[in-house]
Amino acid sequence: MSNPFPFSLLLLAALFAGGCQGLPKKPSTPAPTHAAAQALPFQSRAKPPKEMDPDLVFDYLAGEIGAQQGVTSTAYRHLVRAARRAKDPVAAAQAAQLALRMNDAAKAAQAADLWVAYAPNSIQARELRMILALRSGEMNLALRQADAVLRIARALGKDGFLQLAKALAAVKRDDKIQLMEKLAKAHPKEARAHYALALVASQRKRFALAERALDEASRLAPRWHEPYLLRARLLELQGKADEAEKSLRQALDAHPDATLFQALGEMLTRRKRYPEALEAFQQALKRQPKNTALLSTVGLLAVQTKQWDLARRTWQRLARDGTPEQRQDAWYFLGQVEELDGHPEKAIEYYKKVKEGRLLADARLRLAILEGRRGNLDEAARLFREIRLTNPRQAVQVYVTEAQLYKKQGHPERAMKVYDEAVAANPGNADLLYARGLLAADLGRVAQAERDLRAVLKLHPGDADALNALGYTLAEQTNRLKEAYGYISQALKKLPNSAAVLDSMGWVLYRMGRKEEALKYLEKAAAKLDDGEIAAHLGEVLWSLDRKEEARRVWRDALRFAPDNAKLKRAIERHR
Repeated sequence: MSNPFPFSLLLLAALFAGGCQGLPKKPSTPAPTHAAAQALPFQSRAKPPKEMDPDLVFDYLAGEIGAQQGVTSTAYRHLVRAARRAKDPVAAAQAAQLALRMNDAAKAAQAADLWVAYAPNSIQARELRMILALRSGEMNLALRQADAVLRIARALGKDGFLQLAKALAAVKRDDKIQLMEKLAKAHPKEARAHYALALVASQRKRFALAERALDEASRLAPRWHEPYLLRARLLELQGKADEAEKSLRQALDAHPDATLFQALGEMLTRRKRYPEALEAFQQALKRQPKNTALLSTVGLLAVQTKQWDLARRTWQRLARDGTPEQRQDAWYFLGQVEELDGHPEKAIEYYKKVKEGRLLADARLRLAILEGRRGNLDEAARLFREIRLTNPRQAVQVYVTEAQLYKKQGHPERAMKVYDEAVAANPGNADLLYARGLLAADLGRVAQAERDLRAVLKLHPGDADALNALGYTLAEQTNRLKEAYGYISQALKKLPNSAAVLDSMGWVLYRMGRKEEALKYLEKAAAKLDDGEIAAHLGEVLWSLDRKEEARRVWRDALRFAPDNAKLKRAIERHR
């Protein structure tokens, strides 16, 4: 009969939810050794009552209420009684879970036995009983339940061995390996049995056993790719990345399969070997030309490796053949390609085509930046404002991006107005105060810079960047050199390897007349970072020490990586 008071099985899902974590995705099964779906192998002899009496109704209600109120022991007792009287597998399953919550293995086994009796073709019931048998050392009972899972799965056309491996993932005992070894021995010609043994062995980090099982699985089903994939993953887990790659390449030599090429591409991407990864994904795509996920990956790697023509062809194909969401992505990445390849007008056209989706905000931001770069500042301002309204969580970063754009385009006062608006809208935001303070320093507004940077330090005492910025501003634009030295010293203690802080220390020491000390710091800074301002400072100190040829060489070299740096140009002009 149908359960008159159906219980939710959502709670039962929690019992097995952890079982699949860390396991590979379901493998493509090798050539099946069994028929497709067939009659289920077990029949229940239980006969539920035709009618419910008041006592049975009471047990259901008491069980449900007890479970809801957390009175697990009482709820268990009523649910077991209801399950027995109504021959109800759902009530038995609920009782089993309650027993597990109570950490009472005996009661859980009692309820699981009822569940199996009333729903003998339930894989979950069989798996639970198998796990409980393992935990109590009943290997023969565990084997019987595992064999039942295999028979049920075979009837359903499923991979029963993988079902068992997933269920056993929750068991933290080595006897689960013994169980799978016995099953593999009982099914010596089943590649899936040996693969499942490898999975279970790897769960307990028995990697040598796992590899032997994978050898056998590959021998039995040489064209099945999952054993090769698992072997590579296990080698990577052991820190043997080179061996993992070699293993995959050997498998590909024998069986050039799209899935194996994809796995190789993913591995090479993790190792940041992007050109080789791109080649592997292209091979996978050649074998699965309609796989749009592969097509997207090829497009991304083509952008990463600056293969612009390939990137264009790939994203144009997705714009034509992809899903609506993929087409939106394609327009965005086509904009990226054109922008990075130096064609801003084409990039703008593509960014404008992005109308929705996950990359809409990014597309609008890139569009605003490009419009600003080509002098359309009012249009850029409109776009920045629109982005802030539609993406309020990104508003602070958008303000900073807008201000930086105006500053770079030669409109620092317009940038300052943006920061003023931003700080007014977000009072107490340290990032905005810091950015505004830096701009004020660039404009020579020392008092405002000092106010903003001190406000940052009040919000975040000891902030190294703010200490360095304040110290450098005072060293560069005032005679408060001792005070500046104090701030920079504090920053240097926190960031001893920062090129920016080393440069600040060198510059304040130079201004204090300690030229030899200054030189050491500036040489360290220059060694860490190619930067026009650092080079300008280093050259100035060398010049002051009458090492003029060295100074000229430093400036000449710096012009190669910072040809537009204003401070570098001024230093060179002063000493022509």
